[in-house]
Amino acid sequence: MSIRLFMMAMAVSLPITVHAENNYLVEHVDAIQTSASLKLDDLLAQSVEKYPDYQLLIAMQEESNALSQRGNQWLAGAAQVYVNYRDDFAGSKTGAYELDAGVSVPLWNWGQRSTGQALADYSMQQLSAKARVIHLQVAGLLRAALWEIKLAQQGLIFAQARFKFSEKLHATVKRRVELGDLARTDLLLVQSDLLQKKSELIQAEAETMHARKAYFYLTQSEVMPESIEESLNAKKGISEDHPDLAMMNVLIAQKKSQIEWIKSKSSGQTTLSIGGNTERAARGEQTQDSITFGVTVPFGGSAYRAPSVATANTAYVTAQVKKSHTFTRLSLALHEAEHDLEVEHANFAVAKEMESNAQAYIKMASLSFDAGEINLMDYLKIQSQAQSAINQLATSKLKLQRNIALYNQALGVAP
Repeated sequence: MSIRLFMMAMAVSLPITVHAENNYLVEHVDAIQTSASLKLDDLLAQSVEKYPDYQLLIAMQEESNALSQRGNQWLAGAAQVYVNYRDDFAGSKTGAYELDAGVSVPLWNWGQRSTGQALADYSMQQLSAKARVIHLQVAGLLRAALWEIKLAQQGLIFAQARFKFSEKLHATVKRRVELGDLARTDLLLVQSDLLQKKSELIQAEAETMHARKAYFYLTQSEVMPESIEESLNAKKGISEDHPDLAMMNVLIAQKKSQIEWIKSKSSGQTTLSIGGNTERAARGEQTQDSITFGVTVPFGGSAYRAPSVATANTAYVTAQVKKSHTFTRLSLALHEAEHDLEVEHANFAVAKEMESNAQAYIKMASLSFDAGEINLMDYLKIQSQAQSAINQLATSKLKLQRNIALYNQALGVAP
């Protein structure tokens, strides 16, 4: 077989475009379009609003408004109207009675109102911190989904290239067998190779569709940015402004304030009562009217308050412990992301050398095959290795960009 025919068959080892959407081996296609005008940060903002956890922010906003409204009230609770009526026994017929009526209002204990206002402030801070946490969480999911699509597409390109090469090689060998230049065993060999490459292409198509569908369920969109590469953030280490740590700091402050709130309530609420009293000793006598004034101040009762204080303190300490675990987890994740980035840098350098060697090797193999120095099976192996080297370089480049995004994610930085 001439070298010219084989070089025509091998031409597909060069970069190729992905199949058109209507040219897949399997009819099931989840279409995703790319848009140059769609920016990564805009896509993130849209995805956050569609993310289920976003509804928590609405509920937290309502809670914050309620706490703020309570802290701004002049009274510590709802006022009460009371009426007491006393009459003589039935049958005595003296006509004596006594009527008490008035209003009782709860007053803030010492420092209680300011503590309540602090709780409202922490609730608002928690709302802001939670929004940042959700934003970063969705950013991580979005980064993973986008790069999963990119890597799946590269795998599809690789599978397509191998399948196209096998198709052309099969046609070439079949023609040469018909002319008597090659044995039928060579045709059976390339037929088996073609079927194997077809199976690999079907699997690559399926993985691409799975990645696209996962992206759709996350973003509720069939459009993705054309460019998703990020620049490496210059920050070093996990800082207190990381959304997860900022959330924990607000939670700790809130739990501490909750202890003060329970203590400020003491054994009960101070109340002020203002009312009037009307009484008559007997029928026909004049009524006696008077004004009543009363103050109720709780005292003591620390033994009854202690369980609530202890429970609140446990929640406070639990939040502190959770922050320590969170910091450790974030630090470890950052270390792993940094290490993965360094490893991929090294892999990329190796992949470039392997790709360069593969290009030279395939030229030498072509000359050797044309001269009859190697057989068809050996030539197929060389071609497969060359394609794998080319694919490894393209894949490593994608992984390098992906790991930059994952490093930024570990730092707590959204796109």
